[in-house]
Amino acid sequence: MRRPVCALFAGALGAQLIAAFEPQVTLGPLAAFFVAVCLGVWVLGGPSRGYGPCLLAGAVLGMAFTARTQARLEEWTQRYDGALVRLTGCVEDVREGYSHTTIRARIRVETVGGEEVQFCCWCDDLPVCAAGDEIEGVFTLASPASEARPGWYADEVVFLAGYQRQFEVLGEGKGFRAWSARLQQTLSGALCQELEEDEAGTLAAMVVGDRTRISEDLNQAYRAAGLSHVLVVSGMHVSILCGMGLPRLWNPARWLLGMVQKLMVLLPGNLGAGLYRKWMVRAARNRFERTPAGQNKVLGFWKRWRSRVLTLWPVALAVLLTGITGFTPSVLRASTAVVIGAVGVWVLAPTDALTNLAIAGLGMSAFNSYAVCDVGFQLSYAAVVGTLAGVELSRRRNRQLHDRPALQRRRMQAMPLVQRLGLRISRAVWSAACVSFCATAATFPVLVIWGMGASPYALVSGVVILWVVQPLMTLGILAALTGLVPALYPIYHLLTAAAGALARLLNGWTVMVSGWPGTEIRFDSRYAAVVSLIWMGLCWLAWHGKVRARFWVPALALAVAVGIGGALLLSRDVVQVALVGNAQTPSVILAQNGRAVVLYRGGSGGRTAVEDWLTGHGIPEADFVVDLRREPSRVTLPAAHRVITPARMGDYADHDFTCGAMEVEVLSLPSGCAVRVTVDRWQLAAVSGTFELASPVSVDWLLASPSDPSAFQWDGVLALGEYDWMGEDTARAEGLVLRPGGDVKTRG
Repeated sequence: MRRPVCALFAGALGAQLIAAFEPQVTLGPLAAFFVAVCLGVWVLGGPSRGYGPCLLAGAVLGMAFTARTQARLEEWTQRYDGALVRLTGCVEDVREGYSHTTIRARIRVETVGGEEVQFCCWCDDLPVCAAGDEIEGVFTLASPASEARPGWYADEVVFLAGYQRQFEVLGEGKGFRAWSARLQQTLSGALCQELEEDEAGTLAAMVVGDRTRISEDLNQAYRAAGLSHVLVVSGMHVSILCGMGLPRLWNPARWLLGMVQKLMVLLPGNLGAGLYRKWMVRAARNRFERTPAGQNKVLGFWKRWRSRVLTLWPVALAVLLTGITGFTPSVLRASTAVVIGAVGVWVLAPTDALTNLAIAGLGMSAFNSYAVCDVGFQLSYAAVVGTLAGVELSRRRNRQLHDRPALQRRRMQAMPLVQRLGLRISRAVWSAACVSFCATAATFPVLVIWGMGASPYALVSGVVILWVVQPLMTLGILAALTGLVPALYPIYHLLTAAAGALARLLNGWTVMVSGWPGTEIRFDSRYAAVVSLIWMGLCWLAWHGKVRARFWVPALALAVAVGIGGALLLSRDVVQVALVGNAQTPSVILAQNGRAVVLYRGGSGGRTAVEDWLTGHGIPEADFVVDLRREPSRVTLPAAHRVITPARMGDYADHDFTCGAMEVEVLSLPSGCAVRVTVDRWQLAAVSGTFELASPVSVDWLLASPSDPSAFQWDGVLALGEYDWMGEDTARAEGLVLRPGGDVKTRG
C-alpha cells in the first residue's frame, strides 16, 4: 500500500510543479512527458516497474487538480484585477507596518461589492486593526507578478490590495479562523509579558507562530546559521505538542521496566542484565499468560478502544495549532498526517510516515494545487523524508552493534561505568548527527533551487541544538497557558525563567555561528539542481550498494566540496537583474556580490517585494535606492545606505554613482526621469513619468513600466506585464543574469 501511494503522490507533485512554474507548457507536452517517464519506469524499473502506472495516474490527478485551481483563479482575476471595489473580510495575519498608522495584513475576503467570495488578499497599507477583526473598506486589487504568483497562490493570496478610503472595523470576525487568530495574539501576549525582546521573539515564533516580535537582525542570524526552520512552526512542533498533550494512563509495570533498563547502565558487571532478564521480562511475559481467557478478550477490547479514543486528543491539538498558526502549509501537512494516523488506528490499519505524507499532500493539493509551490511545504516534506532516512541510518548502525557476538557484548557490559556512559553518549551523538545530516541534505536542494542561502554550519548547529527544541517548546506551551490564569503566575514565572534561559542559549549559539565566515552560500538554481541530483545519486548508490561509511563519507565530502567550490566560482561577480512588485509599478533590483541597487517605483506591496527579494538573497539592505516616484515618501522606502530622489534633484540635473561593477546614471527632467545602468558591455535603462530626448539612446535592455520609453531604443525588454506602447510581437523576460566578461541569461 505504501509505495504505490507514494508513487501516486510523486506523479501528482511533479505535474503540479511543472504546471505552476512552467505555465507555457501545454497539456499535450506535459502528458507526453509523464507517459515517457511511465514507460521508462516500466521498461527499466525491474522489480519496481509496477510503479509506472501509479506515476501516470498521479500525474493525471495532479493535472486535474491544477485545472480546477487555475479555472477558479482565472475567474477571479478576470473579474477583479485592477478594479476599485468595496470589500469586507476578516484580518487573519498581522505584521508590523511601515508607519505608526498602518499595518501589513492578510485579509480573507468574504464579500466584494455585496457578492460573496472566498479568497485572500495581502495589504501593505491597511489602517491599524487587530487579527480576527471584521473590516470593511474600498481597495484596489491587483494580481501579483507572474514570477511571484506561485508563492502567493500557495498562501491562498490571489490579489495585492491597496487601501483607498472608508475603512471601518465592524467588530470581531466570526468563524474558526477569526477565533484562532485572536487566540494566537492572546497566547503570544501571555507568553511574552515578562520576557526580553529577543527571548520573547524566539519563543513566540516557535510556540504560536507569531513572528511579529522577532527582530530582523535575529531573524537574519537564524537564517545565516541554517536554523531558520526552528522558528517556523512545522511538523516537528506538531509532534512535540501532540506527544506532550497525549493523555496516558500510568502503567506501573512499564514504569518499573524503564527504571530497570536505566539501572543497567549503573550496576556493575552483568547484575543489571541479569535482573532485567530474570525478573522483569518473565514478569511481563507471565502477566498476560496467567490472565483467564475471558479477561484476555475484555483486555483486548479495552486496549483497542482506549487507543482509538486517545487518538482524538492529538487530533484536536493539531487542529488547534493549525488554526493558531494561520493554516500554513507545513503545519497543515503535519496536522493532516496526524488525522490520517488517527483514522488508521480507528480502522485497525495503522499507516506509516511516508503514507501519511503522500495522502496529506494529495489532500492539500486537491483544494489548492499551488500548495505544493510553497517553500515551507517543500522544506517540510524534504525534512521529514530526510529525518526518516537519518533514523533508518542510525538504526542500521545500532543493529550492527546489537548483532555483535555474545562474547563481545559481555565484554562491553563488563566495561567500567565511565566507558559505558561514553558509549551511550557516542551512540546518542551518532543518532543526532545522522538525523541532522540527512535532514540538512534533504532540504539543501529546496533551499538552493529557490535561491535561498544554505549554511555550511547547519549540520553542526542541528546536532548542537537538537536537544534544546523539545524542552523549549514544552516550557513555552506551558508558560503560554499558565500566563492566561493570574492564580498560576508563580508557576508561570518559573516556566518563563527556564524557557527564557534556553531561548538565550539558542539565540547565543545562533548569533555566534552567524558571525563565522562563509555562513551563507548561494547557487544558481540550474547549477544547484544538477549538483543536487549528483549528490543524491551518490547517496543512493552508497545506500543500496551497502558501501562502508569509511569509503562513502570521504567520497561524498569531496563531491560536496567540489560542488560548493564550483558554485562560489560561478557566482562570483555575477550581476542579477530582477523585476519585482506588480505590473503597474515594477521595481528593479540589480545585485552583485552581496551589494544591491534598487530602482524603486513604489506601489502596493512594492516595498515588501523588494525587501523579500533582498532577504531571500542574503542582502540585509540595499546600498543605493533610486526613488523613481514623482511624489516620494520616506515612509514606504526600502531600507538602504543611501537614497537618491530624482524628483528633488531639480530640472535637468544628473547624478552618477558606482556600486561594484554597476555604473548608474540618473537624469531628472521637469516631468520625469530616467536611469541608465552600465554593466561591462551591457547597458540597461528605466523610465519614470514623461521622459523625452532629442534623439533616442540605444541600450541593450529596457526595464519596462507603463511609462512611454520612446527616448530609448533597445534589443530586449524586461517587463512584468503588457503595456500600451508594446507591439504584439514584443518578446520579454522578467530577469537577467549578467556575467562580466561572459554571457547573459534571461529568466521568466
